[in-house]
Amino acid sequence: MAVADPSSPYNWSLGELHAFCLICESRNLSQVALRLDMSQSAVSLMVRRWRDVVGDPLFVRSRYGVAPTDTALALYKRIQPLLEGLRQALVQPTGFDPARSTRVFKLHMSDIGQLVFLPELHGHLNRKAPGVRLAIQSLRWEEVENGLASGAVDIAMGSLPMIKGRVHARTVRKDRFFTIMRREHHMAQRKLDLAKFAEAEHLVIDAASSGHALVEGVLRSKGVFRRIGLSVPHYLAAESLLTKSDYLLTLPEGGLSIIQHLDRFHVTPTPLQLPTFDIRVHWHERSRSDAGIQWLRDSIMELFSKG
Repeated sequence: MAVADPSSPYNWSLGELHAFCLICESRNLSQVALRLDMSQSAVSLMVRRWRDVVGDPLFVRSRYGVAPTDTALALYKRIQPLLEGLRQALVQPTGFDPARSTRVFKLHMSDIGQLVFLPELHGHLNRKAPGVRLAIQSLRWEEVENGLASGAVDIAMGSLPMIKGRVHARTVRKDRFFTIMRREHHMAQRKLDLAKFAEAEHLVIDAASSGHALVEGVLRSKGVFRRIGLSVPHYLAAESLLTKSDYLLTLPEGGLSIIQHLDRFHVTPTPLQLPTFDIRVHWHERSRSDAGIQWLRDSIMELFSKG
C-alpha cells in the first residue's frame, strides 16, 4: 500500500500532526476538540483538508466516533514515534519536583473509586504537592484505553481487566467480596450459605466498578442464578435502599468503606468461591519516562497498597 508523504506537498504543522495522532488514538473528534480547546467544526475542517492532501478518507464513522483507515494507521505509525521523541526531549528535562509543580494530572476513577480513594489522595497532594491539581474523569470502560493512549488520561485506577495494548499496570490491592444486609434481615441470624444466597433478592450495582459481572459469571458457571430485585447504575442510593428493604448487596471489600452507618448492617463473606477484585493503577507506554506520572503512581501505591 502506498503511503502519502505528510511532508509534501502540504506543509503539515506540528499542531496538525499532534491532532492527527490524537484522532487515531481517541477515535473521537469531540474528545480531540476538547483536548485541543478547538471547536469540533474546526477539527472536522482539518480532517477534510488532510483527506484532500492524502487522497484517502483517513477516518470513517464508527459506533463510538470514528475509525482510522489503513492509510491513517500507516501514517500514525510513522508520525507518532517522532512526536513522542520530541515530547520526551522537551518535557521536564530537570525532573519533577512535587513541592514546586503546578501540574494538572488527569485521572480516571469510577464512582466508588472516587469515594474510596480520592479523599486520602487529595489530602496527600495537599501536603506533598500543594500546587498540583487533579482532574477526575469517569469514562465508559471501552474509552479508558484510548484515553490513556491519547493522553486524555494520565492514570486510570480501578478494576479494568479489559485494558490491553501498550498499557502497564501495578496491583494496588486485592479485595475479597462481602455480602451485606440490614441487621433486621431474617438471614442475618444464621450463617449465609449458597442456597440461601441464591434464594434471596439482591440489589446489584450494574457497573464495572462493582464486580457484578464477575459474581454473575461465577454463579452461572455453577448453574446458580440469584434473584435480582433491583439493578442500579451506581452506589449513590445503595445504603438507603438496603436500610428499607430485604435486599442483599455483594460488593468488594473496599466498597464497605462507603457505607456511612456500617454498624446498622450485617456483613458476611460472600458464600461463593470468587477470585479477588483487583484494583490496579494503569498508565500508557507513552508516559514511561514521565517523572510526574511516575511520582503520582508511586504515591498511589504507597497510600493504598495492602500489607
